[in-house]
This record gives sequence, C-alpha cells and structure tokens, in this order.
Amino acid sequence: MQSNQFSDKFPHAPGGLGGLGYVGIDAPDPIGWRRFAIEVCGLEPALIPPGPREAGMPVLGGGGPDEAGVAPDGSVFLKMDRRQWRLAVHPAETPGLAYLGFELPLEGDLDAAMESISKSGVSIRAGTSQELEARGVGDLAVMEDPAGHRIELFCRPIIDQPMNSTSDIEFLTGSLGMGHAVLFVPEIEPALEFYRGVLGFLRSDYMRFGPDGMGIHFLRCTRRHHSMALVQLGPPSGLQHLMFEATSLDGVGKTLDRAIDAGVTITSSLGRHRNDKTVSFYMKGPSGFDIEIGWGGLLVDEDWVEHEFAGGGDDWGHHGLDPSALLPDE
Repeated sequence: MQSNQFSDKFPHAPGGLGGLGYVGIDAPDPIGWRRFAIEVCGLEPALIPPGPREAGMPVLGGGGPDEAGVAPDGSVFLKMDRRQWRLAVHPAETPGLAYLGFELPLEGDLDAAMESISKSGVSIRAGTSQELEARGVGDLAVMEDPAGHRIELFCRPIIDQPMNSTSDIEFLTGSLGMGHAVLFVPEIEPALEFYRGVLGFLRSDYMRFGPDGMGIHFLRCTRRHHSMALVQLGPPSGLQHLMFEATSLDGVGKTLDRAIDAGVTITSSLGRHRNDKTVSFYMKGPSGFDIEIGWGGLLVDEDWVEHEFAGGGDDWGHHGLDPSALLPDE
C-alpha cells in the first residue's frame, strides 16, 4: 500500500481522510438548484442552515415553499443523511465549484494533517471562526490544489435528524462519505502528486484517452472505489460531475423517472461502469456540470492493486458517455 508521512499517522483509513464530507458550488439561481436537488435528486433542505444569524431571525426559514434550508445570505443547504448538510449552493454570477470538504474522522487529526501538509510545501491555513460557523464544523483547514480548486479538511460536523426525503430514496454515506466528485485539471502530474503524495489518496485505477497524459484517474480515501477522480482533457479546471449513491437500484430508477418527468437532460443512459461496477445514469445539473445517481459501487480492500483499464469504461449502457462527453460546456 502506498505510504507517506500523512497516511502513516492515520491508519484508520487510507490517507487518513474519511471521504468526501461536503461540497459547495456557486450558482446564479440557488433556489432553482434547490428545486432540482429536492424534487429530482431526492435531497432534503437542511433543518437549520449553518452560518451567522441576527437576533430573532427564524432558524427554520419562513413559511414559503422555497425558504426551508435557505441561509440569510441566500445560500441553500441540503441534507442527504443525519449530517446538518452535505451540499451547499451559494449565490454567484458565475456557476462552478466553490469548495470540496474532506473529513478527518478522529479528534486531533487536523493539527497533524496541517503540519504534514505544510512540510510538503503546500500552503495551508486554519479556518477562521466565520468559516467554521459557515460550514457548521468544529475545526477546519483550507488550501488549494495545483489547479486552483479550494480543498478543505474538517472535523466534528454537526449531526441532527435523519433525512426525510419525499422521493423514496436513501443515500449511501456514513464512513464512505457522500459520494464522489470528478475534477478537470489542466496538468495531471501535479494534481496526482498533490492528491496522492500530499493528501494520501490511493489510486484505484485509471484510463488513458490520448497523448500528453489525457485520461482519468480514480482516487480513493475510504473503501469506496473512488471519492474523487481527476480528468485531463485540455486546459480547463472545474467540476465535471458529482455522484450521489443510492442504497437501492429502485432509488436510481425512480430518480431517472423524476428527471425525465421534469424535463431534465439525460446526458448518459442507465448503465454499469466496468471499473467500480456502479449502475447509474447521468443528468445535466442546473450549473452545467453533470449529476450522476448510482447504486452498487465497489468497496475495495487493502490488498486492492491499481490497474489500467481500456476498451471502454462500461460493461453495458451509459450511452452518450465517452471521452468527448467529458469535455466542459463552452
């Protein structure tokens, strides 16, 4: 197993991280995103959105249908499980990724992680009290990857009531995190050095699309086959897709029905991935990047050996999903 200064200190999980804990995105229309997340994906508005509030301000939002889960600054916070929130949508003129948060499960991990990361030459800082309040966590550290994506490490998130979705779906989270994120990176080698060499992710497998490193690399930090993947297809940075994993195949199928009924663009039909065996489909989210809803993803053991796969990335289905479909919208 790959070893480095960071991962050696945290034997409870590869690299010490406890999975993708939360995701923040920017969007011109957070309320529209809220409707998509609730009515199509099956998430639930946060019972009490994190962040500062003025005296007398209601914590559960007002009485309108679009106010639950909305913070005073207009940000929308959404639940997938017993965490206070997993997905945040912040108002912004330009849509895109705001941050990814990776969890450190054990008390005291954050200080050791910051020391190790600083020694590697990566600039990392402690979160401010305002940032801790905005995230609803006990402690936080902030850095950037080589492509400029904001990466946060956190511990002690707020736990409240279970999700009560009206869409007959539950999500596989817990110690595996909330799913996975796929990022565009302009140069793959610096990105791999950051995520593998500095943060301690392990590579599960990879696929090459062409010359100059073009391809996709699948990285794990829990037993989930991958909590993130890195795609190099050209110069862009940013979020290519987010994946939420249902606990049942019916959850995937019913979400597909809701997406079709709502007129959402299905970018890839139902299919099974070859590498992690997930059955899923992809749809276009309100901010341009895709949302994948899947089930049955592979859980790997410590003896897993990374490998390169070729000849297509799917056992069946996923029509529309090919290297050209991974290119960002212009």
